Amino acid sequence: MQKIKTVMLELTWRCNLACDFCYLRHFGVLNKPGPEMDFKTIAGFIEGFREKTHFYLSGGEPFLRDDIFEIAALAKKKGHDCGINTNGLLLDRRAALRLLENPPDYVIFSLHGPASAHDRITGLKGTYKKIISNMKTFSALARGKTEVIVNCVINRENAGFLPAVFSAAVKAGADRVIFENLQFLKKNEMARGSCAPITPVIESYRLKAGLVRDGLKRISALAAGGKTHFEVRPLMTREMIDSYYNGHIRPEGSCARILDSVNIEPDGSIRMCVLAARKVSSVNDFSWKKILAAKKKFVSGGLPYLCARCCHRFDIFRVS
Repeated sequence: MQKIKTVMLELTWRCNLACDFCYLRHFGVLNKPGPEMDFKTIAGFIEGFREKTHFYLSGGEPFLRDDIFEIAALAKKKGHDCGINTNGLLLDRRAALRLLENPPDYVIFSLHGPASAHDRITGLKGTYKKIISNMKTFSALARGKTEVIVNCVINRENAGFLPAVFSAAVKAGADRVIFENLQFLKKNEMARGSCAPITPVIESYRLKAGLVRDGLKRISALAAGGKTHFEVRPLMTREMIDSYYNGHIRPEGSCARILDSVNIEPDGSIRMCVLAARKVSSVNDFSWKKILAAKKKFVSGGLPYLCARCCHRFDIFRVS
């Protein structure tokens, strides 16, 4: 049986922000009332995996769950790799100290621009100031224990501010900064496939490719010789960026990630993959054989339309 490498646990669809590009917002489930797995259910599920499985804890905002500390600690105690994705607003000093009692392998802070851009994108004034403060505190406490990562989603709102994001992340103590191109679909790219996507579907999207490429070049120069790594997903030429955002692209090749990862929703449902909404199982009726068969069938005729800009189809390129 093929080994499961990554378990993506979406612990809640609640969030204290409403980012413009959030797939949960576009999919209509952001802050939608609904059941969430309790700790006993999650613990039983985690204990069923072999050591060194990678558990990626996300949401929504995972720190809105009071038991996030126990969930992360259990994953580490069972010998797994564990990372958490957060908007950083709730990870203050007290929460950081509690989390670091059983240090996760990494924590990803979402940062999408300088103050005005970040606050506008997240929909709440003052978020930039708070996340920078919490990141500085966490970085100082986590040094040598947990890798501090910043993730910035490139989009038309922040295309001209990418160097400012990198500089702010460096000053806040980040070990690594990843710039990830926006995941979305255009309506006329949805011609093939029968599985609804959860990624945002946008009628039209325009972005100045030159701003992105020039910004990434400036960051590469800023990062040279520094301690903070700079990465991009995917790494593209200016022409490729222009096609990615302003044109139309078709998914090509294959995706190995769909065959070695599991995506769990807050209520315990297991969906086809990171961007395909179809339910294939649940944590209470878990059969990797059954899930793997459904996944293989899903991609047997080639990658469906919803894979066009999926992050799992692209590698993260370390630039410096």
